[in-house]
Amino acid sequence: MTKTYWKKVVPHSMPHALQLTKQHGIEKKNMSVERIGDHLSETGDLIYKWLGTAKMPVNKVIAFEQACGANFVTQYLAHSQGFLLVPAPTGRKAKHKDLIDLQAFMIEVSGLLMRNSQEQTSSQETVDGIKKLMESLAFHERNISSTEQPQHELVLGGNNA
Repeated sequence: MTKTYWKKVVPHSMPHALQLTKQHGIEKKNMSVERIGDHLSETGDLIYKWLGTAKMPVNKVIAFEQACGANFVTQYLAHSQGFLLVPAPTGRKAKHKDLIDLQAFMIEVSGLLMRNSQEQTSSQETVDGIKKLMESLAFHERNISSTEQPQHELVLGGNNA
């Protein structure tokens, strides 16, 4: 069984997104469908029904993704409407390993583009790689921009003393 590299996974349908989210919860968070159901205040049987029919109530999606530690449903919804999903900037400088991983991924996507032009890889696989690379680059751009802007302190209460 090969290890899933979750940062590169792109959902292609709502059923796929729901299954990926559940699979991530099982593999990475050691969750069972019953435990996921507990987080959503629902039964495991109802979770299985939602997964089987791909009809999860919208008000349960965020809790489902939080319980499973992945946002594949949100990704699918954004991508299906032509949007990229860029995480909020953390304001921390990129670590050396992050930059090496980014560079390796840029090379991988360039390879996908070359193989696609020779019809050796699918268009969908190439588009998925491009989307993920654009999201990653956009995150780093926003993160760098946020480190240059002064952070305003949140003042609680009306006391200015």
